[in-house]
Amino acid sequence: MKRIILTLLSAVVTLTVSAQQADTTFVVYYGYQPIDTITICKTSKTFLQLQEAESVVKGITDEPIKHRAIVEYVLSHPDSDGSVYLMSYLSGMINFRKCLPVLTERVRQGVMKRLYDFFIAAKAESDAFTSITAKAIKIGEEAADFALEDINGKMLALSSLRGKYVMLDFWGSWCGACIRSFPHLKAFYEQHRDKLEVIGIACHDTKEKWHAAVQRHKLPWLHVLNGERTDDVATLYGVQGYPTYVLIAPDGKVLQWMSDDPETFDLYFDNLLF
Repeated sequence: MKRIILTLLSAVVTLTVSAQQADTTFVVYYGYQPIDTITICKTSKTFLQLQEAESVVKGITDEPIKHRAIVEYVLSHPDSDGSVYLMSYLSGMINFRKCLPVLTERVRQGVMKRLYDFFIAAKAESDAFTSITAKAIKIGEEAADFALEDINGKMLALSSLRGKYVMLDFWGSWCGACIRSFPHLKAFYEQHRDKLEVIGIACHDTKEKWHAAVQRHKLPWLHVLNGERTDDVATLYGVQGYPTYVLIAPDGKVLQWMSDDPETFDLYFDNLLF
């Protein structure tokens, strides 16, 4: 299910333009499957909006920067067909939750309707997938306390870190997406380490594989090994996919959580630790 959602959100829109034609045809793809074919006049407002939208991402190779630029554009251009087009470059459901509600009815029902409907369907699938986690982790409420053995053989309780921000990182040495997320988490940790603790909660791992992964990837934060019976913290937090992150305020209340594309990490958390 998780893989399906991320594939849905990586749809590609191909725009084909001919300066000699009065009309321009472009094809909206889901993967290699075309969703829609639309023909518009190259002097139309929609065509100009698409051109402007393309210029927003041109030359940007860093994914978080690209995502942020797209979100900012959509929020400031809710009545542009180009905004829906740009959203095809996004990944990470938080982006869609920010962008979809602001789009005007004209855009929703206009030439980009089938693409808009596609995003709505993907959001519904994502919401269904994460519904168990959403019931367990409620923003604004106190995070469930736990105590697990850390990598040095000592017990570490979440409540012992009150007074600092805490990021829980549910991960596993076997999880490719978790490994890809480490550079983003490291950058976040280095930026805020004066007021932030990170607890890596290794799940479905042996002690040997867990220790080896922490050393191999040089993970500088706190680490515990999740249990699988009465001390199963992943179940306590309703974790359905990996990695899952939970950001907790100094007073012990949940600020934000995500189980999504690691490349959108900064869009969830960077503005919460000022």
